[in-house]
Amino acid sequence: MCRLSMKRHHPLFLILLALLPVLGGGCRDKQQQAEIISLEGKVEKIERTSDTTGKITVAFFSEKQKQEMTGTAQVTKETEIMIDGAAATLKDLHDGDRVRGEVRVEKKGGKKFQSVLKIHVERPKSGASGG
Repeated sequence: MCRLSMKRHHPLFLILLALLPVLGGGCRDKQQQAEIISLEGKVEKIERTSDTTGKITVAFFSEKQKQEMTGTAQVTKETEIMIDGAAATLKDLHDGDRVRGEVRVEKKGGKKFQSVLKIHVERPKSGASGG
């Protein structure tokens, strides 16, 4: 009788063991391949392919690396660009602008793809207001 009871529980135990990687997050690898990074820095270079798309290179201090670094990422039509609280486009950005933003870093096939989600610029106020 005792053997019968053990045989009954044994398959259930194997099923639970098989499900542990799924329940423990083993299938999240694809979701974890994209990471959102917030950073602040200074625009070093802008390569425009249109008024709203291109590449931007930003110099920033990396807390992880403990040093100044530069990073280049794609700016798309979906990138939110704000200058002094107003909506803007890539053509409105200038080399030397101080920026805050978010970058999505995705790994596909061993390669990194970086795309800008948000760029926020606050320019120093001058005596004359532009408008």
